[in-house]
Amino acid sequence: MNQSQETVTYSLETILLRIEGKIDFLQKDVTDLNVGQAVLTGKVEGIENRLNSLEGNQKYQVWALIVPLAAAIVKTFFLSANL
Repeated sequence: MNQSQETVTYSLETILLRIEGKIDFLQKDVTDLNVGQAVLTGKVEGIENRLNSLEGNQKYQVWALIVPLAAAIVKTFFLSANL
């Protein structure tokens, strides 16, 4: 097998500039992810508040149905027996 030995030389400044550019690009990506995470956190908190409100409304609706139903049962069984 013939192997050719090639030497490629770059200046240290060129290599460091490329590395710095890649680090800057990665830092921008991390910043974008942090901003996106903050937005999602705000949306999740909003959804949580809406869910808590909905759960409270459902409790009131259930009681609003139980009271008339209980009144109807009492009226049907106890008041109709007296007739």
